[in-house]
Amino acid sequence: MTATALTSMPATWFDGRTAAAWPVNVCLTGQSLVVSSDAGLLREVPLRSVRISDPSQHAPRFIYLGDGSTLEVPDPAPLGEALAAVGRPLNLVARLQQSATASTAMLALLVATLVFAYFEGVPAAARWLAFALPSSVEARLGEQFQKTLELRMLKPSELSPHRREDLQAMLRDAAVRGAPELHYRLEPRAARQGEVINAFTLPGGTVILLDGLVDFADNDDQILGVLGHEFGHIANKHVMRNLLQAVAIGAMASAAWGDFSGAAANVPVVFGALHYSRQFETEADYYAVQFLRKNGKDAKPLIEFFQEIMERNEPGEADSLEFLSTHPQTRERIERLKKM
Repeated sequence: MTATALTSMPATWFDGRTAAAWPVNVCLTGQSLVVSSDAGLLREVPLRSVRISDPSQHAPRFIYLGDGSTLEVPDPAPLGEALAAVGRPLNLVARLQQSATASTAMLALLVATLVFAYFEGVPAAARWLAFALPSSVEARLGEQFQKTLELRMLKPSELSPHRREDLQAMLRDAAVRGAPELHYRLEPRAARQGEVINAFTLPGGTVILLDGLVDFADNDDQILGVLGHEFGHIANKHVMRNLLQAVAIGAMASAAWGDFSGAAANVPVVFGALHYSRQFETEADYYAVQFLRKNGKDAKPLIEFFQEIMERNEPGEADSLEFLSTHPQTRERIERLKKM
């Protein structure tokens, strides 16, 4: 015997062609949906041919008819009871949404998934994608990064042409021995504001060497050690991995909170991609030590350079050293280098 729900429910009918709203009554009889008004019967359609929105605690439910018209039922409770009476109970998702226990469990699962993705999934995916991307894509990104930095914070190097050529030759000869497979380009630059002691890597293998670092270093072995460290970032694609992680995390934040647009074009993301995790710094330090050893040197020049940076980084001078700082120096790091 077919179940019947004869409860009549007030609703509003939209014909799908005009903006007019018509007050009507809706009821379910057997497996049919009947729409009527004071003027009489308007529609009677098979229930299986209509689509009904999932319920919400305070929002109306919508019934979408096959002819493009729509019914808005302001009180969802009677409609839900009528549907259950004719064999159309709530689906699993809707039932879970109405359960406080299930909703709490789903929220906890979502948070756990986001935490796992943040700490494990995103870094793993970024590593794979960084090595899978064509070198031409990385090179174009590097060009855009460099244009952004030169527009905002860099200017041409003030070192003499002879000194710049000596540095290029020193690194070229050392790279033949210590990193023959690595593709790089050394670009000496100066900071627009103050003395900045730093070198950093851009996507595509461009190494920006600031005049402040060259002037600060006691000797060229220290400069070579720092550049070996930058080679470690290039070899491990740390910049691309950081950038991909930043974009992925931004997309996750967009999914959760919205308002994510053009993050890859923003200056904060550029600088964020140049700041490395402790793991990345350790990998680059290890590469630098191996690079120096292949050139007949040990880690001492790099250790001495970092020690001098740490000694100079006193409270009164912190700002000048932190500008564009992509390699925070710590006692722990120096001790790790000594062990290497």
